Amino acid sequence: MAPFQITVFGATGFTGTRVARELAASGFKGPWAIAGRDRVKLEKLAASLEASPPPGVVVADVQDEASLRSMAEGTKVLINTVGPFRYWGEPVVAACVAAGADYLDVCGEPEFIERVELKYDEEAHNANCYVASAMGFDSVPGDVGVLYTMNCFKPPARCTMVESALTIRGGPSGFRGHFPTYESAVQGFASANELRKLRKDAAQKRGKVELKVPGPKPPRQAGAAFDPRLNAWTFPFMGADASVIRRTMQAAVRAGEPAANVSVVFTLPSRYYMTLWQAFGAAFQYLAVRPWGRNLLLKYPGVFSYGMFTHAGPSEQQMAETTFCFTNIAEGYSKGEPQSPGEEPDVEIITRISGPEPGYIACSIFIVQAAITLLEERDRLPLPGVHTPASLLRNTSYIERLQRRGIKFEQLESARVQ
Repeated sequence: MAPFQITVFGATGFTGTRVARELAASGFKGPWAIAGRDRVKLEKLAASLEASPPPGVVVADVQDEASLRSMAEGTKVLINTVGPFRYWGEPVVAACVAAGADYLDVCGEPEFIERVELKYDEEAHNANCYVASAMGFDSVPGDVGVLYTMNCFKPPARCTMVESALTIRGGPSGFRGHFPTYESAVQGFASANELRKLRKDAAQKRGKVELKVPGPKPPRQAGAAFDPRLNAWTFPFMGADASVIRRTMQAAVRAGEPAANVSVVFTLPSRYYMTLWQAFGAAFQYLAVRPWGRNLLLKYPGVFSYGMFTHAGPSEQQMAETTFCFTNIAEGYSKGEPQSPGEEPDVEIITRISGPEPGYIACSIFIVQAAITLLEERDRLPLPGVHTPASLLRNTSYIERLQRRGIKFEQLESARVQ
């Protein structure tokens, strides 16, 4: 029997330390461990947590296969925070699947996420374990938030379209992110062709899934636009959410359940900030697809992100002052589908998912509660394999657990974010 119920791998890193602190503060009473390369740092962190019971210490290195296997064999659920995942993630997934341990991570890299599903879904199913990436800010509030919104439509009504908008508000000290997140974005843009090939391979292996949702689709948005419903400027969100939500909808169709068409944007408060975003975004995209350009982007993250990403990451004060919300504008049909050709949706529901600083504080809440849910609600989970956050946890009390840790799920009358 595994000595630990949960192990946090990469616990002495910026994100991993936050996850370990959240697990210590969550009230979880089972045996758990922190893992990483440096025993001295791990023991120092363990002593600082004042957790009851205190966490065990496991030494493991992504470049040491035997240590990964030993770590995976010693736990029921592994939380992986070691990124970028395109470089360091797969050996950890492989070790968990071989050991039959559940695997969760905070990855927001679509290529890695989709490659893991293609390569390990059948193996994980046969090993009777669960694998789920994007269990942090990428992409719990987006993916689970859309599921929550769709469930607000009570039968026979059906949700057919969700327009989701992310808003992040920094305080007087500003909003900051940590360098590995920025590095993942740089490498993601550089490997866009690899992602397209991967999706083509996946369609050939698993078959292409058509959602076949009745009614209109969200309008296509290629650039900046002002949305009066939100009272904010919007731009297509380049994170993992759209990819993850699409996979959730495909899983629903495979299971014979209804799906919805979903779009994801982020908001900015004024034309000035939108113009800045467009300028920096254009430079970023131009440089990211060129080797010399990537070197520049990675050498000077503060310059090319307008100070948003640094090697130091956000300060405690910056994190304390920052909040996020996902606003979902959903439409559907009161009778489940159009009653005549071209009929417009006749039901609109607006929801919002909101919480504290997203990249590290809320992220830690999301993945810790997911790990605890896997342990405590095994009988409410789907078949083992590779899942998205929503497809894995849709029949559990996960949302209620998040609410108890300060994440809000609410239905609103207005979508305004400014």
